[in-house]
Amino acid sequence: MLELVELPPEGARLYGQISFEDLHIEEEPQFSFSKPLSYELRLLPCGGQNVLLQGELQAEINLVCDRCGKIGSMQLPTEKVCHQYEDAYGKHIDLTNDIREDILIVFPQKALCDPDCRGLCPKCGQNLNLAPCTCETKAEASEEIQDPWKGLDALQL
Repeated sequence: MLELVELPPEGARLYGQISFEDLHIEEEPQFSFSKPLSYELRLLPCGGQNVLLQGELQAEINLVCDRCGKIGSMQLPTEKVCHQYEDAYGKHIDLTNDIREDILIVFPQKALCDPDCRGLCPKCGQNLNLAPCTCETKAEASEEIQDPWKGLDALQL
């Protein structure tokens, strides 16, 4: 929450950290937060009583890989912030919802430990990033699917 009484023509800088709890972003089984969200923002006069908020947000999260289950950390992409507040002078401005939306929009849709993660074997559960499994290969399995009548060749009539 910020009360804007006066803003110099060159604007004002805001920087620091805020907890995800203060932003009403709760941890889930798939991710947790390794440190608070860092912000570096500028408030600029924008004609009349309007104010422009610009800056950057940085955050790091711990996550569970959706493919292999490995726990790792990920730096969220730096988010550029740009919001305009109309008739802001002399009022309380709550930046929480805007900052919350800006950071949630860069959360990964699919959490991966590595873009090249091979995941787990669907049959035996072997982590394919660590070693190959001994299950039949996809080629062998697809050959059986392509020729379902192959077993009939062995019948003696």
